[in-house]
Amino acid sequence: MSTPSPTSTADLALHFLETRSPSHPTSSSASLLSQISHRQKIISYFSIPAGSRVLEIGCGQGDTTIVLADTVGPSGHIDALDPGSPDYGSPFTLSQAQSHILSSPLGPRITFHNTSPLAYLTSYTGPPYDFIIFVHSTYYFATPSVLPSILAIPLLGTPRICIAEWSLRARTPVSYPHVLVVLVMAMLENMRRGDGSGNVRTVMAPARLREVVGERYGVVREEYLGSGEGMRDGVWEVGYILRREREGRVFEGVEAGEGMRGVVGAMVGALGEAVEGLGGVEGVECMDVWVGVFS
Repeated sequence: MSTPSPTSTADLALHFLETRSPSHPTSSSASLLSQISHRQKIISYFSIPAGSRVLEIGCGQGDTTIVLADTVGPSGHIDALDPGSPDYGSPFTLSQAQSHILSSPLGPRITFHNTSPLAYLTSYTGPPYDFIIFVHSTYYFATPSVLPSILAIPLLGTPRICIAEWSLRARTPVSYPHVLVVLVMAMLENMRRGDGSGNVRTVMAPARLREVVGERYGVVREEYLGSGEGMRDGVWEVGYILRREREGRVFEGVEAGEGMRGVVGAMVGALGEAVEGLGGVEGVECMDVWVGVFS
């Protein structure tokens, strides 16, 4: 079922732009290695053969793109889409990170497109794709209607739809804060004035994702995967919200009535209690990931 990435995690990580010590230029951070390993596990589950044409929706700085390009080999190709501003990101921007990947040996297998998936697909006239991939990207959609709108666009061929997203399932208590914080962040983002730009804008449970994709495609297989050691998304997001709470900035830029402020405030309080029970933010682990393949 699975097609393992042919390159080691450490070697693949070198294609990703990060600050490395001059004395150890071929060493990557533990955090980056965890992110790449996590994506290798996901892409392996999707079983993408060498030579495939893949459309990746929501590529960001390209961590999943690297793994995809390695998997399809020199005869395959990845079109990677992201509508984010080229200047977005720190310490390196989206543009810098993607340019670094394009200058690597994997570069010829990749084309980055700075556009929305709806705009891209409605004007696309190239060869059909074998796979359309969403890896940790649906949370960035402005509204829940974006995914069904993408899937409703008539496509050439019969691509497989592959999705990997945080599952909202805490296998153990150490993952509960990660589940809670993404719900808090989604609520805040949906109360924000103007267009949001947060990491969590739309949250859909696996049952809803399955329902949306299942309206047009049949389920081939699905599973819950552990996120693996070293993944720090939960630590980052929980730390961010609790820091905003300490600074009195949780509701900064949002429009919320007294009732909703009370609900969100209670959730943030519950988050703080849960984290305290783990000995602090560093005790938080990521929730499971739901993966699904549709055809």
